[in-house]
Amino acid sequence: MTIFYCFQEFCKSLIGVKSKKWGSFLLTLLVLPFLMGQAPYTPPSNSWKKVDEGFEVRSMNLQGQPYQIPFKLRALRLEITRFPVRVIDSRDFGANRLDIKTMVQKSQALGAVNGGFFLPDYKPLGLLIVDGRETSPLRKADWGVFLIQDNVPKITHTKDFLPDKNISQALQVGPRLVVGGRELTMKRQIARRSAVGITYKNQVVLVNTEDTDAYAQDLARIFWLSEDEGGLGCRDALTLDGGPSAQMFVEYKSLKIDIPGGWGVPNGLGIFKK
Repeated sequence: MTIFYCFQEFCKSLIGVKSKKWGSFLLTLLVLPFLMGQAPYTPPSNSWKKVDEGFEVRSMNLQGQPYQIPFKLRALRLEITRFPVRVIDSRDFGANRLDIKTMVQKSQALGAVNGGFFLPDYKPLGLLIVDGRETSPLRKADWGVFLIQDNVPKITHTKDFLPDKNISQALQVGPRLVVGGRELTMKRQIARRSAVGITYKNQVVLVNTEDTDAYAQDLARIFWLSEDEGGLGCRDALTLDGGPSAQMFVEYKSLKIDIPGGWGVPNGLGIFKK
């Protein structure tokens, strides 16, 4: 008896029928993705873990369809009424750049990811607003702006940004990944990644790839997919600076994350406790 025939009989026994038609149909559903050279998509088994009320962490191991290559992410999900997200500017500590771990320690944050782009002399490239104070001007570019206005997180396109005294934090970078619940089409580029997203409940999600590179499109996909589909379920999302700049450090209660980058950066998005 062939392996195919034996497995067909096994499938028929599982569903309690003697029909060769049903046994063959079930077998086809199980093996077709492999015959086509593609593993079936299975949502990540890792779920959100509570660190504190309003502070969750998730480790994600992503592979198979719909992703182009396997990659790993570390994600933080925050209720900013309990854990405000603020821009950290290294110049406030007398430096033009700092690694994120040092930035966290000097600012007394609980954690942080790297922020926006910068020039070779580490001068920030794009808008920065730190605690209501503009420390770098808006740049005319096809980027996005992550901001906190009246204690509500938002992501908007550069051209739609309007100065307002009620904006406490702002960081201009890009490109945007998800806009109004719609996944955008990204250039085919692969690198280490950091990004920020906003859920439909106005939670802020900070992510960093963990010892892996990722395509920008795959990053957009994971932000866009619902939680039921294994995604982060974000309404809007925006890339931060990537490559050697991508880094994350968190030290709070039992949680310790240390994903170093290749160099220091001039700014980041920090997590603080209210």
